Amino acid sequence: MKLTVLSDIHGALDKLTSAASLLGESDLTIVCGDLTRHGDLNELRRIVEELKLSTRKLLAIPGNMDGEKSIRVLDELEVNLHGKAIKMNHIRFIGAGGAMPTPFGTPFEVPESEIVEQLSGLHQGKGPSRLAVVCHNPPFGTKLDRIMLGQHVGGKQIRRWVEEVQPDIFFSGHIHEATGVDRIGKTVLMNPGPFRRGGVGVVTIPAKGEIKAEVVLV
Repeated sequence: MKLTVLSDIHGALDKLTSAASLLGESDLTIVCGDLTRHGDLNELRRIVEELKLSTRKLLAIPGNMDGEKSIRVLDELEVNLHGKAIKMNHIRFIGAGGAMPTPFGTPFEVPESEIVEQLSGLHQGKGPSRLAVVCHNPPFGTKLDRIMLGQHVGGKQIRRWVEEVQPDIFFSGHIHEATGVDRIGKTVLMNPGPFRRGGVGVVTIPAKGEIKAEVVLV
């Protein structure tokens, strides 16, 4: 199964034309949160509807900038993965949006323990499907949670959950300067970076065997 992964759109789809061929060729496009600048629901609807025109299938979670009311809109538009487990082909996708508390008091902040509790409830034990996690917040201590000054700001409880569960792949966003691919044990990690700057994750997940993941700029 071929996926394209976006994050941190923040209301700007300037790169959509450049990314259209990549999105159109993939089986599924995932958005890892922060579709809007500050939770405007009309802006959220516009972003989702425009993305739908360029994708075969779209799933999204809200980020900390989107606000909790965005969940209802994502549900209405039939793209919501937050708080859900959705099986597609040989992959089971689970999603947890929002983010750990920040110094900025953004619209959708939740305790890290609630994020982990939600992921645990959705996971419910290993099955024959490959497990793909979509979470706005990255785990601690990787290439994907390092801010400009070098400090790691990801979730320590999220990291422990990843170490224990070992999902096949873990998608996140949130930290704009921490674009890339990394690993925790057997788990492939990806932050595609802000889509407004052209970051697109390109991922191939076979039924068995090695997952291929890279971030390209469009």
